Amino acid sequence: VIEMAIAGAVVVAATKELEERLKERLDLLKEVDVQEVGEKGIAVVLEAENTGRLKEVSEEINRWDEVLDFQLVYLNWEEVK
Repeated sequence: VIEMAIAGAVVVAATKELEERLKERLDLLKEVDVQEVGEKGIAVVLEAENTGRLKEVSEEINRWDEVLDFQLVYLNWEEVK
């Protein structure tokens, strides 16, 4: 059984000045695909082998100094047999 977990989230920078640096850090994570930078924050898609790994990555991002808020928008997981 192979599990694939996918989540959409919005990451809000602590300040507008930190937004570009935050985007660059997010780009470095293999589980994160930066979709768009907008007024409400940085829209990302997270993809991992399971929901546990997705949680670890989300918590890591949320601890970064540049991050004011991390909002999970949706979560989906599938088991492929």
